Amino acid sequence: MIVNMNILETWQFNVIAYFVSVVVYFQYYKLAVMDAERDGAATLLLQTIASVAVLSLAFFIPFTFPSDWKVYLLLVGACFFYALNDRLQTTSRKHLEVSVFSLVNQLSTVFLILIGLTIFQEPIILSKMIGVGCIIFGNIILFYRRGKFQFNKHVWIGVLATFFFALAISIDIGISQQFNLPFYIMLTLTIPALIIFFIERIRISEVVREYNGRNRRYYLITGIAWALTIFFTLRAFQFGEVTTIVPLQATSIFLNVAIAYFFQGERENGWRKLIAAGLIFFGLSLTIF
Repeated sequence: MIVNMNILETWQFNVIAYFVSVVVYFQYYKLAVMDAERDGAATLLLQTIASVAVLSLAFFIPFTFPSDWKVYLLLVGACFFYALNDRLQTTSRKHLEVSVFSLVNQLSTVFLILIGLTIFQEPIILSKMIGVGCIIFGNIILFYRRGKFQFNKHVWIGVLATFFFALAISIDIGISQQFNLPFYIMLTLTIPALIIFFIERIRISEVVREYNGRNRRYYLITGIAWALTIFFTLRAFQFGEVTTIVPLQATSIFLNVAIAYFFQGERENGWRKLIAAGLIFFGLSLTIF
């Protein structure tokens, strides 16, 4: 038992578990929401399932809570941007290929670095700037075809979602360490769900209708995988070095592009996507130095 617990508390185990959960999360998210009647209700359903799933892990980790009230204020502020990200990504994922969204999603790193430079006055580091350029250029390769950029509104929605995600992360950096981790993740899912619920005036019956539809199993798989993806991401960083974890997790880009090729039948522009994934992976690796 002691050996098993030691394995669970290693960055290697948590990175492997992250690979499994993030691939399932990306692939099944598309299947869950592709026929959604109302995107807001679909988002709310996924957040609810993920909240319940991750909360079930809370009792395996000691409960800790911050005593500083400002931490809770920052958490609420971050959750507002998480709500925008969660809501927008549902619409973007619904209309974009899994492989395309997985590549666009990496722009969050670009926004995080820009926020660090402009708001937190972080120093300009050449390797990070080259990394940013590679990530952007990877996305340019993805969308620049036949002499022009081929964007649609769902791509821009995806980009906007990554921007709000970067804002949320920049606000609550370090907060998760002051909480019981699963409980903290539950809050970052439940509070945004409540924000979406009241702002969009979603009826409970609409959420129930989504759950009772033919994609119920996809919603359940996606919600659980979403919770585990966040959990294993944060756990990996708790037990390992950022310079090790970030490049390893970045390889999930290739996994999602490759698996979507077979699982989703996304065979159009396959080589273009792999080249873009390679550039983005290289750029992500540079941004940690």
